[in-house]
Amino acid sequence: MVVHGHTNAQGFVANYDYRAPDTKPIITVIGDSMVEGLMVPYAETLTGRLQATIGDKAEAIAIAQSGSPLSQYVAYAAHACAAYRPQRLVVAVVGNDFDESVYANRVRDGIHHLYPRGDGEFELKLTPPAPIGLAERVARQSALMLYLVRNVGIHNVIANMMAGIGMSRAQAQTTAAHVGGARATTLPARIAEGEKVIAWFLDALPRAACLAPSQIVLAVDAIRPQLYDEAQLAAARSTYFGLMRAEILSKAAAKGFVVLDLEAPFRADFKTSRQPFEFPTDGHWNSHAHSVVATEVRMALGNWP
Repeated sequence: MVVHGHTNAQGFVANYDYRAPDTKPIITVIGDSMVEGLMVPYAETLTGRLQATIGDKAEAIAIAQSGSPLSQYVAYAAHACAAYRPQRLVVAVVGNDFDESVYANRVRDGIHHLYPRGDGEFELKLTPPAPIGLAERVARQSALMLYLVRNVGIHNVIANMMAGIGMSRAQAQTTAAHVGGARATTLPARIAEGEKVIAWFLDALPRAACLAPSQIVLAVDAIRPQLYDEAQLAAARSTYFGLMRAEILSKAAAKGFVVLDLEAPFRADFKTSRQPFEFPTDGHWNSHAHSVVATEVRMALGNWP
């Protein structure tokens, strides 16, 4: 999936630099790689489509990076408030955003995570990146090594070899079943932790963004690709992501957020278009999915003058 584009002066994927607020209102779109959208041209992403809709009247900016969970979204919201003072905020929530917010479950360093406190609550802190060793510092100066990592995926090849040559891909997928990019297991302790993360997130996000819940759109991804099969979708509702989706949709609506459940529009669109919302080899939103999400977000922002 070759895509040509730019990162701007602020370090995010966009065809334009973000400016400090002036006379134009700003809408900020926050998320992980789904919003970052490296897989599609920027103009076809959710943020690019919103910018095309509002034209010169306002500015849409994406603050998103691969691997960011709910905890990092709150840090991004605080940054958006301090640097851009947006009038509206859109946050895309996906399947692996919940448990990966907790430090013990993190998949990467260098972003903000939730650290359990002695009183049972969470503290949001930056997890510093691991120190870079001599071998990595040398490798970063090698064009060949950068090519092997970024294009060939040599680190994945090595990891698979170390995991055991005899294990087939199908066996690996069965051993670690995932739904929505998250492990499907529903151990009571994991569910309780996820519900606690959601409660923290819904309380912290408006304060960080300097906005009321009614000025924040939470766009919650559908359970894909189970979405295309009624039986699979029904079964997936009882997985970890299925339960977390239901929890955040319910609790966010009760708190006054503008809640956007993407399952209904995705299913309605698929009935007529028969177009999937992800790539054959990649689970991220494709251009068609970004189009559907952008339409729904525009309607959710219908009360924004």
